[in-house]
Amino acid sequence: MERIHVSVRARPLSPEDAKSSPWRIAGNTIFIPNQPAKFEFDRIFGDECRTLEIYKERTKKIVSTAVQGFNGTVFAYGQTSSGKTHTMRGSATEPGVIPMAVQDLFNFIEEEMNREFLLRMSYMEIYNEEINDLLAPEHRKLQIHESIERGIFVAGLREEIVASPDQVLELMDFGESHRHIGETNMNTYSSRSHTIFRMIIESREKAEDTKTDNSCDAVRVSVLNLVDLAGSERVAKTGAEGVRLKEGSHINKSLMTLGTVIKKLSEGAESQGGHVPYRDSKLTRILQPALGGNANTAIICNITLAQIHADETKSSLQFASRALRVTNCVHVNEVGYLTAFCTQLSLCLLLTSTILTDAALLKRQKKEIEELRAKFQASHSEHLDEEILNLRNTLLKSELERERIALELEEEKKAQAEREKRLQEQAKKIENLSSMVLCSNRDEGRDTYKKEKRRYTWCPDNLSREASKELNSTVKEKASVVKAKRIERDIGPLLPFEELLDADSKGDSGKQEVNSRSNQLEDCTLPDSQALLHKTVSEIKIDYLTRKLFEADIHLVDGSEQDDYSLMDLNGAKH
Repeated sequence: MERIHVSVRARPLSPEDAKSSPWRIAGNTIFIPNQPAKFEFDRIFGDECRTLEIYKERTKKIVSTAVQGFNGTVFAYGQTSSGKTHTMRGSATEPGVIPMAVQDLFNFIEEEMNREFLLRMSYMEIYNEEINDLLAPEHRKLQIHESIERGIFVAGLREEIVASPDQVLELMDFGESHRHIGETNMNTYSSRSHTIFRMIIESREKAEDTKTDNSCDAVRVSVLNLVDLAGSERVAKTGAEGVRLKEGSHINKSLMTLGTVIKKLSEGAESQGGHVPYRDSKLTRILQPALGGNANTAIICNITLAQIHADETKSSLQFASRALRVTNCVHVNEVGYLTAFCTQLSLCLLLTSTILTDAALLKRQKKEIEELRAKFQASHSEHLDEEILNLRNTLLKSELERERIALELEEEKKAQAEREKRLQEQAKKIENLSSMVLCSNRDEGRDTYKKEKRRYTWCPDNLSREASKELNSTVKEKASVVKAKRIERDIGPLLPFEELLDADSKGDSGKQEVNSRSNQLEDCTLPDSQALLHKTVSEIKIDYLTRKLFEADIHLVDGSEQDDYSLMDLNGAKH
């Protein structure tokens, strides 16, 4: 665990402001006399100090550790016109922190004789909460992403491979020409955006021409951020209007979020599981690893000791004092060589300028090819062959199972088709039978209606002929008996009066017998219409003939009895 290093730099004052300044500096403590508030920091630089002193105090060590694989971040904080850009960028006569850090970076790399380095640089600005690429001005409104391999990064940000300090400073001047700068009442060249200058340092041990060399297993990848923040400002003092007012509001919002994050971290909110609002601002999101994360961090707090800016100075000192209580967990960043090489090899090959010599680059590629070939050959071990065989067996079983399921599905489809076909046939049969029943009912009704109107004759078959013969013989016998009785009655002598009375009573009994027979006929019910559907036409005709013959027999008997009654009446009249 390492604490954030905080140093304070006071801007030089004019003679008039120096006389009226309420602030006093005693060693590394700054205070206002007769007030209880005192602020103590790692180092306080007066208005006569040089930028080189500030750089050597902490920034130089951060650059040195970045070469060794540790992340580092240095940023200048303060109100507008307090000297932040002068501290970070410098001037022609006095270089700033960034130019000195770039020069020392290459000096430290040259001292590392046993390692190979690959350097990349990027330069971005955060303007009105939008990320713009200063090395590629057409790349605007970039988005922040996060991954396990790269951590938090800006997607689409151009990264240039650099080989010398002059190349870096040239690219930086190009980016600075596209930065948003405006004029206010407090500053002629006021920064209207936050800028982040980033150096990505990759290194690995130099490979030798030996087959047993394993020095390429790990690659150190570190990030060095040098940040120039836009200053907080008050509209009453800057006189900002329109676009400048909008810019100032976004600057103040992001700096307020940065202050909130520092306050939360100083209170230990992150270690206690509390929420730290890194995502409330693009600035804090990009600097998240440097704020309470894995980075050596230094803050240069720029202040103005003039009486007119006493409130802003006090606010900046309060921010810096809270940052003193924030600690980071710093460690060397190492990744597998294959991962780092695969992500950056295409970029390295496309650009000719590299810190590595051509011979070193070819040697690295040759070593990589040999390692890949060795790993490929080692993969053909017996264990791998066994696994391949098991996979093939599993694949074969799955194919057989799939074929079996396909056959079962095909058989099921065929059976389903047959069942549907049978159902259709049965449905047709039911429909035909229904139509036949309806037709038979219509025919029966029509036949019954016609039979009531007229008499039909037809040629009976053998069975009906025999039945009709038997009925005819029976009727003839009964008719012959009736005729014989008539003849005897007509020819015989006249009966006396008593016998006629007896005959009358017999006639009454005969009438009762006829009435009983008619009642029996009335009680006789017709067969059910549904039962007739199961009989053939010949059976129906036989039944019809039998009923007709039975009715004729009854009529004959009734006629003979009526004749007897009429004869008796005549005899009675004669007497």
